[in-house]
Amino acid sequence: MKIFFFIIIIISGTVLGTFIYGKIRQSIIKKAMTLVDANVQALKLQEHKTHHQTEAVLEQNSSLLNLYRRIDGTFSVKIGLSVALFIICLIASKIAHWQLERNDLVMIGILSLVATIVLPSTLRALYVKRRVRTLSAELPWMIDLLAVSIQCGMTPEQAFKFLADKMEGINPDFVPFLQRLVRRAEMSGLSNALIHFSREIPSTETRLFCSMLDQSLQYGSSLYEQLMDLSREIREIQLLATEENIGKLSAKMSVPLILFFMFPVVIIVAAPGIMRVFSDG
Repeated sequence: MKIFFFIIIIISGTVLGTFIYGKIRQSIIKKAMTLVDANVQALKLQEHKTHHQTEAVLEQNSSLLNLYRRIDGTFSVKIGLSVALFIICLIASKIAHWQLERNDLVMIGILSLVATIVLPSTLRALYVKRRVRTLSAELPWMIDLLAVSIQCGMTPEQAFKFLADKMEGINPDFVPFLQRLVRRAEMSGLSNALIHFSREIPSTETRLFCSMLDQSLQYGSSLYEQLMDLSREIREIQLLATEENIGKLSAKMSVPLILFFMFPVVIIVAAPGIMRVFSDG
């Protein structure tokens, strides 16, 4: 039986090593094929810096994000939450009749402190990124409404103002961003407002929308046709991204299938023969 388990460990290590080596090689090839210049790097850094602008806008309509920010910004609240979490763990251990030693209590206290320090900032970042993805996915619908408003005879400024007033019943997530865009357009022009809009929703779809609209305003081309084409292209990009994620999912599912399905089948098939060989010997 020791030889049998040793063979299983070797096969598992080989499969795992092959998988890790493939991932490392894939990342090396991807880095070698990607040309990184100063503008791209600066854009990535700018996206990380401007997430706080997105968070500032989202806080207007999200009490949960406000709670995360207050917890993350106040050290005394974190200490109080860690103490409360430690007391809850002690009460649970008493109810379950667990015998906790001094080392266990110290470990629970450290874990409670780390959880209350790390979790609020992590939850804030995850919440903002999730809302940015949601807004980027729903951007084609807003572009369609903007195109229809412009086709009805409105100027882009009037169309944005109309959407800021009417989007509450369609998609309220866009309302604070559109209201800020309208106020900036009234103060410093639509081009400057579009730059801030692309920073507040940092995504590829938003940058495409803002750059296309800015170029159309400068060169006087037809806005309706370009907006409809852009909406169609963004939907195609999102569809391709979904298909790519589906393709990656099948590759990821092969690992648990190999570990939890193939090996048990091999064991069930090979175990009687191996046990018979050892018993005859």
